Amino acid sequence: MKILLILFIFTFSFNASAQLTLPSIFSDNMVLQQNAEIPVWGKSVPEAKVIVKFHGRKKTTNADKEGNWKVYLSPVSADRNHSTPFKKGGLNSQENPPESPFKKGELTIESGKSKVTFTNILIGEVWLCSGQSNMEFPLIQADEGKKLVAEATNTNIRLFQAGRHNFKPYECDNCSGKWKVNSQDAVKDFSAVGYLFGLELYKKLNVPIGLIEADYGGTEIEAWMNSEDLEKWPVYHKGIEKYAKYKNIQKFNYYRKKEKKEWYEKLKKIDPGFDGNWWKPNADILSWKKVNPPCNWNTSDLKKLPGSVWYRKKINIPKKWSNKDIIISLGMIRGYNLVWLNGKQVNATLEINRSWSERFINIPWTEFETGENTIVICNFSGDGNGGLRGPCNHMSVYAKGAISNSIDISGEWLYKRGYVGNKFPEWPPAFSIGRKNLSVQYNSLIHPLIPFAIRGAIWYQGESNRHNPEYYKDLFFTMVESWRNEWDQGIFPFYFVQIAPYKYNHIFNTAFLREAQLKSLALTNTGMAVTMDIGNIKNIHPKNKKDVGHRLALWAFNKTYGFTNIVYSGPLYKSFKIDKNKIIITFDYAKGLKTRDGNSLSHFEIAGEDRNFFPAIAEIINDKILVSSDKVENPIAVRYAWSNVAEPNLCNDAGLPASSFRTDDWDIEAKK
Repeated sequence: MKILLILFIFTFSFNASAQLTLPSIFSDNMVLQQNAEIPVWGKSVPEAKVIVKFHGRKKTTNADKEGNWKVYLSPVSADRNHSTPFKKGGLNSQENPPESPFKKGELTIESGKSKVTFTNILIGEVWLCSGQSNMEFPLIQADEGKKLVAEATNTNIRLFQAGRHNFKPYECDNCSGKWKVNSQDAVKDFSAVGYLFGLELYKKLNVPIGLIEADYGGTEIEAWMNSEDLEKWPVYHKGIEKYAKYKNIQKFNYYRKKEKKEWYEKLKKIDPGFDGNWWKPNADILSWKKVNPPCNWNTSDLKKLPGSVWYRKKINIPKKWSNKDIIISLGMIRGYNLVWLNGKQVNATLEINRSWSERFINIPWTEFETGENTIVICNFSGDGNGGLRGPCNHMSVYAKGAISNSIDISGEWLYKRGYVGNKFPEWPPAFSIGRKNLSVQYNSLIHPLIPFAIRGAIWYQGESNRHNPEYYKDLFFTMVESWRNEWDQGIFPFYFVQIAPYKYNHIFNTAFLREAQLKSLALTNTGMAVTMDIGNIKNIHPKNKKDVGHRLALWAFNKTYGFTNIVYSGPLYKSFKIDKNKIIITFDYAKGLKTRDGNSLSHFEIAGEDRNFFPAIAEIINDKILVSSDKVENPIAVRYAWSNVAEPNLCNDAGLPASSFRTDDWDIEAKK
């Protein structure tokens, strides 16, 4: 009876709190955008009245039939020196003038008997930081990272890091994450480019800065675009159609359950472990051998053969853990797995994105007995690279919340080969969704943030699109315009980083991708930070992120915040003119053209009608460049820094480097 009463109270409390929810982008410590309408949205009881209070004002609305609601708060001035002046403006019929001052920095939402309150809120400048691994690159790993982390004491900078690995084929309403006050612990794994950009803004503007990090390494731009926009290109139709049936969370969960069951039944037909009941505690283990994880399938007689390996181990759970949930931590498992405890399946890790990750399994206290318990794992891999990889100190069992008092489960296990071969059943589509899927990052990381008020976005991505630069400009245009339309906050600034030189081990010339990025400046209210001089041809993740953040900030200072005396761009190719045996190149942002190292201009090439390029002599004359070569009598085209590894030296008087460029539009050997 006591247990039933507890369950009733818990259920009632849960339902009551569930009546009013907001996405995770709203939390304590957040920064809200100054001088802009502030959208606040969430879910409540269908058609219920919702009241939102902030800065001494109140706004009221009603949820729709599905429980969705949204209000727009009037603009507020930025906090400065811990005072928050109230700025009147933009009132509408649903807003009331101040009744009595509400607590500064507090946002309250009420509906019926439910109430949510967020505290320690600042008003300032909010920027979205997105892209792939060079945006994801953490501050602690950057040049002077330890020093920068140690100096991260400015509590007027706030950080939101959207949770990764939530790959979904439908548009999500929420993502994991919460706002954190800037600190050494909060910033060390935050985007180095994002943080250093924000730090520059704070020093110049002296207002709170909110940075939203939503990025994922190794992703193509197509993953950051919604499927409706991608339908403009026939090349993506097949990929879109494959996941079209998972149009919402209900459909996804239905098909996921169905596909898993069907796949599991097919697997059972080819793996002898299922016929032999190897998952049961009383299975015949006479033929099983010993192995000592952590190890992969290359050790001992676990040959690197595709298929499955079954593992089993007995553990003794102490009586003092009775009535406590336990955590089984298996460490990293390469490949996929099914796990049983005492003959009951407690885990199935089938997702492609989990193929190289740690496994933590929560076991309720009702699902095990103290004393002897048997863990069985079926680990399968299509490429033979399976195994319980550890490390040792991550392989343990412990009572939930008491990891320091754990049972070590590394060391001796029994194992047996199951299926040998790579003819696994066709992988369930619902489990094959990875970081590169069309629209998956948009669905999981961008859509949940819309329409949280932001000033603009910074973007560092492109390396993963080096194989299709001919699409990139149009894809980029479409993505930026789509984000702006969906945010419905005007043509907000979108500043991006041109990819740095790197020695790629394949045929693609990334100069074509840099060219696509250069051409993207034709899109209204964009800017590009050039990194030709601060890359690392031996490391695709150059550690100099301070200059990257600085160069992005220069664009923001001039174009967004009106500091017109700031030079924000290096030389950008404008036009060319043929003058006998020379070609004259004209640039924008060319005042004080020079070389950054004091040497002669480098990495210029020139070609005639045969389209064969030769190294050229280049001279600076009146902020223009004259290019020539004794080997080309009648030149018609010039290229600059047109290779993967070019680290040229042309810059302007502000020391900002020139972008690579070409005067021709020849598609010689495609992108090679």
